[in-house]
Amino acid sequence: MYRVHYEAETPIIKAVYRVLRESEHRSTFPLQYWNIPGAMDVVPRQKQFKADITMVKEELNVLIRTAMENRNETDLAEMEARDYTNVEDASLLRFLVDVRGDEATGEQLRDDLMTMLIAGHETTAAVLTWTTYLMAGAYTRPLFSST
Repeated sequence: MYRVHYEAETPIIKAVYRVLRESEHRSTFPLQYWNIPGAMDVVPRQKQFKADITMVKEELNVLIRTAMENRNETDLAEMEARDYTNVEDASLLRFLVDVRGDEATGEQLRDDLMTMLIAGHETTAAVLTWTTYLMAGAYTRPLFSST
């Protein structure tokens, strides 16, 4: 059994969490005040978001640059047949870079990764919410009918 000990969250992890919280806030707040010219430089919450998103983008750019330098272009069929237990970097980024090849741009990859991060976060939150709700016994009808 592996034991991992974390002293503290890294600055990049804290930035990612804050970006996710701000994304949620923006999706539910009725007034898009962050689009008002200068708001990103005046409103403390928006100043923090601006700094956080910059940090996340810079980190992703480093990861993307490294992945593109070590690109191993292949077609989808070969990727599906690959034995990922023997692949050193089996990340989503590695997959995207290898499949897209020269078509992949750093900006496109960064946007795709940000979209997947936010979508994955929301999907996981929704699944956990429903699971908790159902496990708490709030759902009393049988899920499957025998008829």
